[in-house]
Formats: sequence, structure tokens, C-alpha cells
Amino acid sequence: MLAGGRPAEEEAAIPLQIADLLLAYDWPYDEPFLCRLRQTMEAFGLVLVTASPSSRERAFERLQTSELRARAFLDRAADTDPAFEPLESWAAENIARVLNPAADRRRVWRKSNVHWEFIRSGLHTPHTLLIPAWKRQPVVDPLPDLGPLGESFAVKPDLGGGGWGVTLGVRSWDEVERARRQLPDDDLLLQAMIEPERLGDRRAWFRVFYACGVIVPCWWDDRTRQFGDLVTEADRLTWSLDGLWQVAQTAAGIARLELFSTEAARTADGRWVVVDYVNDPIDLRLRPQAREGMPTSAAQRIAEAITASVGRRAG
Repeated sequence: MLAGGRPAEEEAAIPLQIADLLLAYDWPYDEPFLCRLRQTMEAFGLVLVTASPSSRERAFERLQTSELRARAFLDRAADTDPAFEPLESWAAENIARVLNPAADRRRVWRKSNVHWEFIRSGLHTPHTLLIPAWKRQPVVDPLPDLGPLGESFAVKPDLGGGGWGVTLGVRSWDEVERARRQLPDDDLLLQAMIEPERLGDRRAWFRVFYACGVIVPCWWDDRTRQFGDLVTEADRLTWSLDGLWQVAQTAAGIARLELFSTEAARTADGRWVVVDYVNDPIDLRLRPQAREGMPTSAAQRIAEAITASVGRRAG
């Protein structure tokens, strides 16, 4: 008998589908990007199969009964929906290539896990203090010296991304204590605020995507948390932005992921400061459907990078 309960003699009759990429997702706002990725892959004769909350069980069953085989796997769901965890675990054991392995993903979700790795790699980060969770240590004694953080600083949960739980402009320990009580289960990072230099009429602040070896930097407004345009070759030459590619390449070596984003700013003294280390999963929303979405030109480059990478491995 086969895993799905079929007699062995029926194995030859099972229709086999080979996916060049199996992608699990649970956020409906991913779908415009996935449509773009599917079209890009199909143009090169490649197959994308997705597993959503409505199709997850059927996709998993097809994998287990060998009706579906996948050459590569990317998970964008198990971190928010535990129902995807069995698929994630099965893929780790049975699919040759996992773009963002679970252990590496979970490691970078905690900022403190990679903070010192960035510094050891020669990258600048904001001055940072790690404060224990209130539930684990209600009283912090002695109090840390907040002076090196400057007049105001940011408070961030150690675990999390996308701006969740972040408080800017904090000025005192009393405000830190309020944040600790609002997020009692979370260790907190206190980080110095970074003021970027100005490049023409824009702030030197960028969100950079890394996709299967391709670096896709975008202008970013840290105050509105909205994307600007894709960084062009003219921008790179005019403003000497090679540092963005160096930051992303170093971050990739630390993260050991094939799809993530990082955030960096350049200060008036010419230093590149990595402000948000490794974001996984990345926000795949597009403009103009989403106010905070990425430029469509960036989305297309990411889709092309994924397509080229899984296509090379398929060949």
C-alpha cells in the first residue's frame, strides 16, 4: 500500500505534477505578487504551485502520495499559521531545496541573534541595549546607562518585524518601563535614532531586497514607512550607493536565507548603518494596491530572480 492508501499496483496510474517551486502562503495580500511570479515562471516553462489555507491539505496529500513533486520550497505561512508546520517539516525532509530553511528563519526573527554578527562582519548598527522581558525580570537593577542612546531613542521588541510594537522618540526609563509592561513577554531593544544625510531632496534611507543572489534596493521613507522608487544605476553612480550592495551581500551571509529584506541608512559622516537587520517573511504587497507596497519594478526583479534561480536548479 502507498502512503495515501492506494494499492501499489495503482502507483503507475497516479498523475504526476512536478513543481519547480512550491510556495506556501496564508496572507491574501500576497496574491498579486504570486500572480506576477506565476506569469514570469510560465514564460520560462516553469511551474509554480501554491499552498494556501484552502489548498494546503490537498497539496500536502498530493506530495505524500507522489502525485506532486517539488524541486524547491518557500514557506510564507508557518510563522503565522501553525497548520502549515507539518508541510514545512515535511518539505525540509523531502524537498531538495528550501529557499528559507526553518531553522535559519527562526534564528533571524530575534534581532539580538544577529546584532553582534553584523558588527563582527564590519557593518555599523545603531547603539543598542537589550532589556529583559518584564515577566522574566520585573525589576532591572542596576538601571542601564541611557546616555549613549542620545536624547531620544527607539524601543523595539526583540522578536517581530514590520514596525510591530516599535515606539520612537522615547526619552526616559519611565517610558521604557511602560513599554515593558505593554509587551511583558518580550525582550526589548533600545536603539539610538539614526539621522540620515540628504541626497538631493531625499533622505539616504533604503530598504533592500535580497532575492536568490540578486540585490534589489529601493528608496525608503523611514518616517512614513513607504517605499520610494527602485534605486537606478544612475542613482548608484550619482550618490555613490555601492555600500547598499555590500550591506545586502553581508546580510545574506549572516542570514543564510535566499529571500529577505534589510534596511540601511547613510549618515552625514559617510557610514552605512543597518537599522533593521533581516526581515523574513518580506512584505510582498505592491503599489498601487497597497499604500505601503513596493514598486512594481522591484516586484518584477524579485520574481525574475526567483525564476532564474529555480530554473537553473531545475536544469
